[in-house]
Amino acid sequence: MNQGSFIDAIVWFIMLTILFYLNREIEIMRLVGEIEGYLRLYKAVRDKALATTLADFKSVISKKGVEGIDIKLVEKRIKDLVELVFISPTDLDPFGIVRKIKHLLLTSEKTLKKELKSFVPSASDAEIENTLNLLEATRALNFIYKVVNHIYMIGRKFKSLWILMQLDAQLPFITEEVRALEGAIEAFSKGLPVGDSVGPIVAASLIRKYCKQEEMIEEVENTIIAKGVFENRTIYVIKAKGPGGTVGHLDDALEWVINNAGRVDAIITVDAALKLEGEETGSVAEGFGVAIGGIGVEKFNIEELATKHNVPLYAVLIKMSEEEALSVIDEKLYEGIEKAIANVERFIKTRTPENGIIAIIGVGNTIGVAP
Repeated sequence: MNQGSFIDAIVWFIMLTILFYLNREIEIMRLVGEIEGYLRLYKAVRDKALATTLADFKSVISKKGVEGIDIKLVEKRIKDLVELVFISPTDLDPFGIVRKIKHLLLTSEKTLKKELKSFVPSASDAEIENTLNLLEATRALNFIYKVVNHIYMIGRKFKSLWILMQLDAQLPFITEEVRALEGAIEAFSKGLPVGDSVGPIVAASLIRKYCKQEEMIEEVENTIIAKGVFENRTIYVIKAKGPGGTVGHLDDALEWVINNAGRVDAIITVDAALKLEGEETGSVAEGFGVAIGGIGVEKFNIEELATKHNVPLYAVLIKMSEEEALSVIDEKLYEGIEKAIANVERFIKTRTPENGIIAIIGVGNTIGVAP
C-alpha cells in the first residue's frame, strides 16, 4: 500500500466515525424532541386535572355556604394529597399479606374521607366520594408524568440512546392511559356513570326488576345488598352504594350474605373487561371465576369464601377499551348492559337449582348509579 492509499483509508475511517457519531446525536435529538412533546401533553393534562379537582371542591364548599375556610390552605392540602403514596406491605413472608393490604386500603380510604369532610362537614358522602375520585385520577396523572419525566431526564443526562428509544416506544401506550384518565376527570366532576360502572348498572337494573325497596340492606359500609326473587330462586344483589363514586366492600357483603342466608348456590360477578384490538365495544363474554380487577384483595377474599363453601363462580364481562372504561358511558355499552342482564338471568335459570340462593355482584365504580 502506497502512502496516498494509507492516508485515504485514514480519512475514510475518520469520516465514518464522525458520521456514526453525528447519526447517533441526531437520533438522540429526534427522540428528545418527540419525548418532550409527550411530556408537555402529560403536564397539561395533569395541570387541568388538578385545576378541576380544586374547582370541584371549592364548588362543594361554596354550595354548602361554609364560611371561615382558608381557601389557600385547602388548595395546599389538595396539592399535598396529589403527592400521596401507598406503601405496600412487605411480602418477605406472604402469609396474611391480603389482610394487611386490605387494612392499609381501609385506613387510607377512611382517613382521606375524614380529612375532606373536616373542611366541609355538611357535604354529602356522594360529594366527598366524587372529589376523592377526582383526586385519585389526578394523582395517577401526576405519577405518570413524574415517572416518564424521570426516565427521560436519566436518558438525556447520560445521552443513552437505548433508554430514550425504549421510553419512546412505550409512549403511545402510556398516552392511551393518560387520555383515559383525562376522560375520567370530566365524568367524575359531573357525577356521570363511566364505562367501569357497567357492573353496578346491571346490579341496579336487577334490583329494580326483582327486589323490593324494604328488602334493601346496608349492613356493610358503602355497599347495598338487595334481596329478591327470580324464577323461584332467592337472589341477593350486591353493589357499591351510589350515586357517589365508590366501589364498596363487595367481599364483606358476600360474607354477610353467606352467614345470614346459611348457604349460597352460585356467585355471579358482572364487570367491565378490557377488549383486545378488533373486538367490539359492548360485546359480552362469559367466564368462570371472579371478575374483579384492582389490587386483588376482594377477588382473593371472594375466591376464599367460594372455595370454603364449595360455591361455583360465574362471570359476565362487558368489553371496552381503557379509555371507554374511564369515560362517560355510551350507547354501545348500554347495549352491552342489556345483553349482560339477559346472560345473568339465563345463568340463574340454567345453572342454579330451583329454590336456590344466588349472589349477584355488580363490580365497579358506582358513580352516578343509584341505589
